[in-house]
Amino acid sequence: MNVGKWMPKAALAAFLMLPAPLPAQTQSSTTQIKTPVKNFAVQTSVDSLGALDGKTVIRVRISSEEIARALLGKKISQYSMTLRGSIRNAAGAVVETLSYPFSGTLSPSSPIEFSFLRVLAPSHYTVEIDLGDGVKTYAKLQFPIDVPEVGRSFTPEMAPNDYSTLPSAEAVVLAAPKEEPVPAGTPAAAAQRVRILPPDREAPIGLMRLSAEVSPPVTKVEFYLDDKLLLARTRPPYTVEMDLGKIPRRQTVRAVGYDAAGNVVDEDAWALNEGDARVAVRILPIPAQSPSAGVTVRLSVQSINGGEAKTIDLYVDDKKFRSFTAPPYVAVIPAGLYAKASYLRATALTAEGQEANDIRFLKGQGAAMESVKVDVVQVHVSALDRSGSFVPGLGVDDFSVTEDKRPQKLTSFEVAKNLPLNIGLVVDGSGSMRKSMDFVHAAGINLFRDLIHEKDRGFVIEFRESPQLLCAPTANVGRLTAAVAATSATGQTALYDSVILGLYQFRATTGRKALVVISDGGDNHSWVDYATLLRYTRTIGVPIYVIGVDLGLTDFGIKAKLKELAGDTGGELFLTTDARKIPEIVQRIETELRSQYILSYRTDSTRPDGEFRAITVACRKPEVSIRTMRGYIP
Repeated sequence: MNVGKWMPKAALAAFLMLPAPLPAQTQSSTTQIKTPVKNFAVQTSVDSLGALDGKTVIRVRISSEEIARALLGKKISQYSMTLRGSIRNAAGAVVETLSYPFSGTLSPSSPIEFSFLRVLAPSHYTVEIDLGDGVKTYAKLQFPIDVPEVGRSFTPEMAPNDYSTLPSAEAVVLAAPKEEPVPAGTPAAAAQRVRILPPDREAPIGLMRLSAEVSPPVTKVEFYLDDKLLLARTRPPYTVEMDLGKIPRRQTVRAVGYDAAGNVVDEDAWALNEGDARVAVRILPIPAQSPSAGVTVRLSVQSINGGEAKTIDLYVDDKKFRSFTAPPYVAVIPAGLYAKASYLRATALTAEGQEANDIRFLKGQGAAMESVKVDVVQVHVSALDRSGSFVPGLGVDDFSVTEDKRPQKLTSFEVAKNLPLNIGLVVDGSGSMRKSMDFVHAAGINLFRDLIHEKDRGFVIEFRESPQLLCAPTANVGRLTAAVAATSATGQTALYDSVILGLYQFRATTGRKALVVISDGGDNHSWVDYATLLRYTRTIGVPIYVIGVDLGLTDFGIKAKLKELAGDTGGELFLTTDARKIPEIVQRIETELRSQYILSYRTDSTRPDGEFRAITVACRKPEVSIRTMRGYIP
């Protein structure tokens, strides 16, 4: 290395006069890192740097020229990844967990590499590493290391940063004087020891897998779905696979960590099926070590589809106790105040003004309740005159809404054209559509070219035996039309599953929403049945527009289901065999979406979740008729 490039001359001279440090003991080996594409050669080295508190500071370095060449071959010159993993002792127990973000720029002559420090007792260990983007794992690596005793004391200068002669921040922290133990019941004592990782694939129904990341002294994790214990794991991987059923419900997964003595150390929570919410919040009291220490409360704040909580408030009964604008969301409630309180409430507010709440009752019959959600119902309304044309210029006073025949007070009113549009296209790519694919391509391409503008978003799903998300929500019309053009017809038909996946893409979106389905209506390969699909549409509140292709005169059952599916959600069914009518159909859908009104109200219903609630929207102008959803299931 050309050290003169990095140092002033005076500093360089001083550096050269320093006594040379004792060489570190180094172990080197070559192994394989497993990826879905192929296995790549990886070089590993372990430097035993110095002694610290009776243990040895090691530096683990991993590099690969093969991975660098593969990335450069795909025109990728910069990378940003997340390293997660663990270090196990000879008995297989996890003694250290790893979590590091790393990034860099590639050059033809350099490998991709990263390194980290750890302090371990002399012994034999196994390093296990997962590489990914923080959500999904793309590669796995495992290799053994032996940590020896060393005679020299560790100093930060023994571990220079990879790109300078300055010691790394990690080395400085390791060598810093140790702080006095923090008393229990303070926020600093509540460092997070259990964390649920975002799932690779989040689904509203069916099977779902979640993993938890833990750190000592946690040796056991119990997973709960609401209050039901699913399983307990006493060694990594701390994962759970759960069946969410065929009906989407608001649920909470909790991971509770215990130490070797069976004491609760920490817990985390993950919210499922939060509807249109962009954040979720859960209250997690952490048991105190002594009655007088107070109760440490952690607020688990979860981003949904990119949502961000700007402020989080914690209330004890009806009085605000603490406000947060950044993590960690941890507060200590004095023991006396906690003992007198009846409930805790947390409120998370997004920049858009959306609110998420959680309440934990501490006394009485409500103490078993985990959360309470304030239900805000959003209704898409199309107003038509006697000729079937859409009526513009209506105001909030022109509408009335009832839920289960009870009048509701509108809390917001929006004209649709002022809001961004979120629209999805579900394309039937099954064998029964083979003769119609040219028609399907023309329909989908025209749809996105006509509807998607700068602030709008669209996505494409193709289905055969199972649905596939060909293009995630985007404003890029080129990507959307390319995804439509890539669809083809072969295999079985999983229409119902695909509509559910399409509706799920709208979670946490605001503004106008619509799902357009192009299909011949047949279904012979879905996991869910039609009744389950219909129930699911009522929980989402997104209008569905169905373009039925080549349906024969005798396809009465298919037509009836498609008509019900569209009508129940406030959409419409279009039947055609003539591709020349596609622009007319697309224009009709576009005009309706940009002419709608968005009404919102805060329901006063006391009926439990899971029961259908009928909605009626009326216009006070007798010449105007209303098309909207028939109701919803919270």
